[in-house]
Amino acid sequence: MKKKHICMLVSNEVTSDPRVTKEASSLSNLCQVSIVGIRKTSSVPKHEKIGNYTVFRANGLTNNRLKKSTTTLGILKIAMNKLVAFLEMGKIAFGQKADVYHAHDFDMLPFAYVVAKLRGALLVYDSHELWAEQRADFPQWFKKLVMLIEGYVIRRANQTITVNESIAHELQKRYRLISLPVILHNFTMLQNEKNLQIHDNHSKIVILYHGGYLKDRGLEELIKSVKFLPSHIVIRLRGMGPMEEELRSLAAPYIVSGQIEFCEPVAMMDLVKEASEADIGIIPYKPTCLNNLFSLPNKLSEYMMAGLAVCASNLPEIRKLNDRVHFGELFDPTDPKSIAEAIVRLSSEKEYLRQCSENAKTWANSEGNWEKESEKLIFLYTNLLGERYEKSLDR
Repeated sequence: MKKKHICMLVSNEVTSDPRVTKEASSLSNLCQVSIVGIRKTSSVPKHEKIGNYTVFRANGLTNNRLKKSTTTLGILKIAMNKLVAFLEMGKIAFGQKADVYHAHDFDMLPFAYVVAKLRGALLVYDSHELWAEQRADFPQWFKKLVMLIEGYVIRRANQTITVNESIAHELQKRYRLISLPVILHNFTMLQNEKNLQIHDNHSKIVILYHGGYLKDRGLEELIKSVKFLPSHIVIRLRGMGPMEEELRSLAAPYIVSGQIEFCEPVAMMDLVKEASEADIGIIPYKPTCLNNLFSLPNKLSEYMMAGLAVCASNLPEIRKLNDRVHFGELFDPTDPKSIAEAIVRLSSEKEYLRQCSENAKTWANSEGNWEKESEKLIFLYTNLLGERYEKSLDR
């Protein structure tokens, strides 16, 4: 019997998006899987086989000068460029003749909907975030337009998936959905314990932030918190992003004193292994928009899989998990002193730090991992492809 075919659409180069690649890999044991993404650099192939799934890429925006443009003409050119790329993606996806079209995030949803409708296929919407609420400075007309389109299509999807309980309830309330979207957390994969490293420099405590140097991540407040920390505590920043120069300038005195270290980013597959060299992982995200407020960052799962205790912003999803697992301490991300106090509370008692680390590791290995979480995805698709739906995309 021929395997059913799932075609995913995502607006990136695919390999940099762990949620997409993990889902594709898990589903490839059940179905034929193809992914349509965007080729943003010439070094990335237009077509390749990765494991048991196939990746196709449409040509995307490659002009770096254009990407940074803020002029009206430049913005219009970017919009047109993206539209052309998305139309090419739609054409490639249509050619896949899939049984299910799986849209990763809102920007792919309208195109996946049209292709699924033309093909008489099923539609799955995978909402990685509250797309209309990503930025506090989005104009109201833009947010309303996004919500109008999202609301129309999400009610016509055969299944909706999202990343945590808060976003699931918000989507259900916002669009008056009959059932709650399936919650599929973006947990990291299990790690070979032999690959993890132990931080054995007992003369200092290493606090790790890994990820993008971006606005609203609370990195300025994290750097300012060093003023309130004892000298044996070191903040290690590993990543890259548009704020790097600004952050290095702000951290300059502490770089000289050795209390802040900037490290080169590492490959996605090495994140957990490299993180295991630290003592505490930190997540200082600020709730500047609804999307940030409801977030459960991937790095929380990565830190816990590495066996780190965690200091994090007091956000609903993070707080809920800490109440259950007891992985560390929470703080007010807008207040450098609050950040420092949480770090000191967690690090000052060795037995408390060890217990939080153990709690994090135990949870990650038992239930907070992709191997366990992906069972929900397999169950969803087994049911979706095993039933005849009266609901159709012709509505």
